[in-house]
Amino acid sequence: MKKKIIGIAAVIAALAAGAFLYTVWNAKQAAGTAVSAFNTAVQEYNESIAPYNEAAAGIADANGKLQAVLDEAQAVLDKGEQAYEPDTMDELESSIQSASKAFAEVPAQIDPFEERNVPGSFSKNELALVQHEAETALGAVKEAKEKIPPVPEVPDFTDEIESVRSAQKKYEDSVQKLANITAPSDSFVKERLERIETVVQAEAVTADHDPNGLLGTEGGYTGCVYFLDERIDRSLLPQEAFENERKDDSESEIGEDGENSGEDSAGDSSENAASAEETAVGDSVAGSTSTEEAAAGNSAAGSTSAEETAAGDTSSEGTAAAGTAATAAEEAAAADGSADKKDKGIDVVMIGTRGGGAVEIFSTEEEAKKRMEYISFFDGSVMEAGSCTIEGTCLIRTSKYLDEEQQKELTEKIRQALLAVDE
Repeated sequence: MKKKIIGIAAVIAALAAGAFLYTVWNAKQAAGTAVSAFNTAVQEYNESIAPYNEAAAGIADANGKLQAVLDEAQAVLDKGEQAYEPDTMDELESSIQSASKAFAEVPAQIDPFEERNVPGSFSKNELALVQHEAETALGAVKEAKEKIPPVPEVPDFTDEIESVRSAQKKYEDSVQKLANITAPSDSFVKERLERIETVVQAEAVTADHDPNGLLGTEGGYTGCVYFLDERIDRSLLPQEAFENERKDDSESEIGEDGENSGEDSAGDSSENAASAEETAVGDSVAGSTSTEEAAAGNSAAGSTSAEETAAGDTSSEGTAAAGTAATAAEEAAAADGSADKKDKGIDVVMIGTRGGGAVEIFSTEEEAKKRMEYISFFDGSVMEAGSCTIEGTCLIRTSKYLDEEQQKELTEKIRQALLAVDE
């Protein structure tokens, strides 16, 4: 009997356990179904809001890029640097202000829903709660989905950015232009002059080789670069300035032929004597050097004209007519295919502005103007030195032997060469 009772109890316990497990299983199934439905709705919802959130992020990114460009431009503007064209600063400021109005409002991101999991619980009550919460949340997801706003348009600030960058570049280039012509180094001026196609050679004065004696003096220039223009008729220029060139040619001829003619040197002597006489007259008129300096300069150079020296330039200056016959050195260069006309041993400083012109460099524009006024005093007289134009603190001079149109053209080329902003 006892065994029978125990057996019945075991059956009852088994049935109770089975009933419990079945109830839990049902609860899990119900909770799982509710959670699965919720998760499916969440996935659909999150996919629906993705384009909106991406657009919102795109708007923020576009605003950030525009702001970075504006910050960079404003930093350049805040330096307050003067420009060659002052209106370029106003243009940049206006461009910044205009672009600043283009910012788009950045919408708030829509938070996604998090998916849920069915717990591994055996509590029917707990599983029932999970089911209830999932079903309630599912309603919230469906409601939120209906309220998703339209996808906003991401603005294109390309025009604004290009406008600001263009204005900034224009302003920075203009600042550089002004820097180029404000007390530049003579090496800079020399390099720029040599970019001009008709300039054969350029040479800066030195303390030991400055015909005007103005280098480093009070009110004088800080540098001066003379240049030789290929259009100048060399017969009008002091021949001793070409002695090194002819010497090189003569040595070449001696090396090849074993002999050399003395006729040219005889001709040069007569020309030098005549030009020395002109220099003596010029120095006494200009008064730019002392009698002793003028005498020393005349014996050394022997070839500056009264006209140029009176204009404050004791060096010989000149211009040219196109079609001048090439020198022996140039013919030799052409024969071997060389196009380089520079470094031929020509004393360009001795030739002065008559050979093409010069760029005199001053510390201030006022000093350049005073120099120009002095030189211009001789305009229209037999001592006229050629054209003069001020660009920044530089005085651009061209040879009187160039006609008026050639002077204007050459002056403009020099201006552009000095102002050029290299990339």
